[in-house]
Amino acid sequence: MKKSGRPSKTPKRLKDGYYMSITLNNRSKSIRLMRETYEQMKDAEKQYKDRNFKYLGQVKDHYWIDGDNKGSKTN
Repeated sequence: MKKSGRPSKTPKRLKDGYYMSITLNNRSKSIRLMRETYEQMKDAEKQYKDRNFKYLGQVKDHYWIDGDNKGSKTN
């Protein structure tokens, strides 16, 4: 069932946590995963060791704390 009414104009925000990108070996599109703690992120890295794993960084209060996008705002 479709939701009635006008869609929100506010941009979608990323939750606070640690973000990583996982790509299958034969695919070009990646999947972005979020974990709440650093330990959970390290466990996910072990879990997806067969795939191309890339750490994107930590998000806190809608800003990247570390990683490639350090200091920039999330969209």
